[in-house]
Amino acid sequence: MKTAAQVVDAIHGTYATGSKNGLENTKELMRRLCPQTKVPVIHVAGTNGKGSTCAMLESILRCAGYRTGLYTSPFLQRYEERIRLNGRLISGEEMELYGNRLLEAAEGLQPTPFEMGTALALSAFEGEQVDVAVVEVGLGGRLDPTNVVQPCLCGIAAIGLDHMHFLGDTAEKIAGEKAGIMKDNVPVVCHPAENGVAAVFAREAEKRRAPLRQLAMEQLLHWSCTAHDSTATYQLEETWKDVHIALPGEHQLTNVMTVLAMVEELRKQGFRLPEEAVRRGLETTVWPARLEWCGRILIDGAHNAQGVQALLTFVQHHLQDKHRVLLSGVLAEKLQPDMLTALAQLADTAVTVTPDSPRSMDAEEYAMHLRSVGVTATPAPTLEEGLKQAEALAGEDGIILAAGSLYFAGGLRNLLKLPVS
Repeated sequence: MKTAAQVVDAIHGTYATGSKNGLENTKELMRRLCPQTKVPVIHVAGTNGKGSTCAMLESILRCAGYRTGLYTSPFLQRYEERIRLNGRLISGEEMELYGNRLLEAAEGLQPTPFEMGTALALSAFEGEQVDVAVVEVGLGGRLDPTNVVQPCLCGIAAIGLDHMHFLGDTAEKIAGEKAGIMKDNVPVVCHPAENGVAAVFAREAEKRRAPLRQLAMEQLLHWSCTAHDSTATYQLEETWKDVHIALPGEHQLTNVMTVLAMVEELRKQGFRLPEEAVRRGLETTVWPARLEWCGRILIDGAHNAQGVQALLTFVQHHLQDKHRVLLSGVLAEKLQPDMLTALAQLADTAVTVTPDSPRSMDAEEYAMHLRSVGVTATPAPTLEEGLKQAEALAGEDGIILAAGSLYFAGGLRNLLKLPVS
């Protein structure tokens, strides 16, 4: 019997041995672990915003009295963040129970770490008999391990150009991979999308005979945003007036629109989701490292061009008159030209660090890239030293924009001793 920590180590150990074979590994793991699944699943894909969408929807369901499961990725500080039961991290005892069953089921297979994690989460949700599970796609959709689920509802968040070496080099190709989560006759709600992307969703939904709701920006009637929260009114099938949104950033306005439309679809299926629970769920959602304030430090896992653009919009609207210093670390494959251009507009001065990942860009190389676009950038040998340098550069009244890889954001949360939430 392995401990919870040993289970996590064993899952990570499959990086060296795992071999992805479509959805077959995950299907076989689930056949061995729980051949008959009963828990209703809500499946959410997208390039950006899918994690926030999942977090808000799970919070609403929990506030309505449902016992929930939530599976997201990646984690910031602890592996257990990926799997939540009724709002709390999976416990050590539960990790041992379902983890050891997983390791036994994986014998003779060559699953990848994400396939292992997905099977672990889904089997825990079944074993703990949650009322409903919200499952975030890891990468893409069509061939993502989470696509073994048979959902009662699908959602697709914002589409952007990311993971292009896996998913395609146009928004339409990427949308096609995301649309791969659609199932026959299962309703799907889609975040407001450009015409080409919307057409991809419409074709796939028609092929699947899936009831499709394509949302539009015109359904966002009124809104006001501060540096810490927002209020908005939406015209969907119902009118949602003055909805208070705890997660900051104007990009959350359309994520909430997607969530509210999904709430309306769930109500049609018999889910009891009173308006009070919906509002309370949105007001109490916590999603760390997404425009998260810690004193004068703003932590944001803006790890691709779309994410950095959302951060830049936030800065231009709420922090334009503040002295700003960028503290940042990125993964090498993520630093595309449009992301670099957006990063350069966040601040004139930057301190770069190397995140704790083998895929990280070295701090010196990253600083060189920032200098090439006009930013005064200095590499730091460690994250702790980088934070000290950024604090000195910001002075007493400046703001530190801590943005980049989620590995970087998680490391900073650890350094700042922020609780795992």
